[in-house]
Amino acid sequence: MRGKAFGMTPMKASIISNNVDIEDLVPSAFSLFLLPGGSAEDVLTAARDRIHLGAKLLAHPMAGRLRPNETPYRTVVLEEAEGPLDLSSFEIIEYCLAEEKKYESSRKKYDEPLLPDLRFINCEILKSILEELS
Repeated sequence: MRGKAFGMTPMKASIISNNVDIEDLVPSAFSLFLLPGGSAEDVLTAARDRIHLGAKLLAHPMAGRLRPNETPYRTVVLEEAEGPLDLSSFEIIEYCLAEEKKYESSRKKYDEPLLPDLRFINCEILKSILEELS
């Protein structure tokens, strides 16, 4: 998939994540915006800001069916564009942000030994999304 556009139309795409382990998974056709030490809400907020400028979600930000209180890691895949607001992407990202806030009080403290496993799960979800897009 390196260097080729998805489908028949060239597009600019980006990945925003707080999972530093994804760096080697990102194809060269993507821009990567890492937020090491950032929260899942930080990732979703950064994605929302890009959506307000015209970007579109290429996958649901909560893919993998993990509730916000089940993992501290979030990765968002976007098609970068400037233009009118994509209503579908806007609604989805706002829903995801609301879910993050809803689970704020029940958010778990993760033991350090568990974090690599949670990053691995996030990487596997990203791999699946990238396979779907290719």
